[in-house]
This record gives sequence, structure tokens and C-alpha cells, in this order.
Amino acid sequence: MSLLKRIISALILAPLAMAVIYNGGIAYHGFIITVMAIALFEFFMIARNEVKKRWRVSVFIFGIFYCIATYFALMGLRLDYGYILTGLVFIGVWASDIGGFIFGKLIGGRKLCPSVSPNKTWAGLIGACLFPFIILDGYIAFFARDLTVQEAYAWGLGASLIIGLLGQTGDLFISLLKRRVGLKDTGKLIPGHGGVLDRIDAMMLVAIVIWGLLNLKVIIWNENLLPF
Repeated sequence: MSLLKRIISALILAPLAMAVIYNGGIAYHGFIITVMAIALFEFFMIARNEVKKRWRVSVFIFGIFYCIATYFALMGLRLDYGYILTGLVFIGVWASDIGGFIFGKLIGGRKLCPSVSPNKTWAGLIGACLFPFIILDGYIAFFARDLTVQEAYAWGLGASLIIGLLGQTGDLFISLLKRRVGLKDTGKLIPGHGGVLDRIDAMMLVAIVIWGLLNLKVIIWNENLLPF
């Protein structure tokens, strides 16, 4: 039932998110600020369950800065780099979540970090890093008509590895906060997923780091996905 709920939620939310990303403007701004506001509330709920006052305050203050940084990263990606790159980030994170889930369930095996997230496995990590390549390679090839097959593969694999590793790190970090206060989910807003923070934990770190790398010119990008 949980898997069915996850699938139904994804079929509803993913097209909505992609439509908002494509249109941009007020709709995108409103979507991002709403999601971040809910995520901040869920950080508050995590902090409220913290026993030690010092940690309670620290978690909430961190949540404020983390949500603000994510807001600016997601807005910056869309405003400065367009819907193609923003869509790539969103689709890459979703594909990474799917890959991690499938590989983790089908292969299982050694646990990745059982003290933080008992269900995560090394097989899931590999799936999270490699599965997006299948999706992103086609996505990049569609938009980057001037890229050679080898260049499209390189872009797709590089994006897949970066998104997979960062996404799993962001996921584990939020899991650490939840586990510390005894919470399984940050909320119940999204059927099959839990709270908004449960759904975007990977997205937050991915967006912040990729936006930072773009601004530092570590990653060079244009609308044709061609290096300058």
C-alpha cells in the first residue's frame, strides 16, 4: 500500500512541479516559497521534539538557514540558468530516489548507515548514483542536439553521480535529525512519503551545492548544455 501511495503521489506531484518549472514566474516563486515554508515548519516540529534546549534551538536555527539557502538556490537555478537545467536537477533527484528504492529493495545487502537510516543499503546508494543516468542521458540528448553521443553520456553520468551522492547525503542528514528525536517521518502531508521535508531532503542539498558550483564557475552551463 505504501508503494502504491508513493506512485500515486508521484504521478500527481511530478507533472505539477514540471509545469511550474517550465512556466516559471510567479507560479514557480509561489510554489518554491510554499514548499520551503512547510519544510521550515517541519524543522520546527523536529526541534520541538528535541530534549536538550541547546539542540532544540540549534536545529531550528539551522532549519531557517537551510530553507533560505534552498529557496535562493532553487530560485537562482530557474532565473539564471533556465528551465532545462532546473528540470534536470528535479528529474535527476526523482530518478535517484527511484533508483535507490528499487536497488535497495531488489538487491538489499549490507547496510549503508544502520545507526542513522536502517533501511538504506550500499546497493541503494549505487542505484541512486547510476539509475538517474538512464533518464538524464535521454533528457540531455533531447535538449542538446549539438552534443555528440560521448558528450551526452559524459554529461548524463556526471550529473547522475553528483546528484546521487549529494542526494543520499542530504537524505541521511535529515534522517539523522529525525532519528535523534525518535521521528519516522517529518509529517503526513504526502501519502506514501510522509512530510514535505521527507520528500525534498535530497533536493535541498543537491540544489544548494549545484547552484554554488555554477556560481563559482566550477560547472559551466548554457542553454544548449554545451561548455563555453
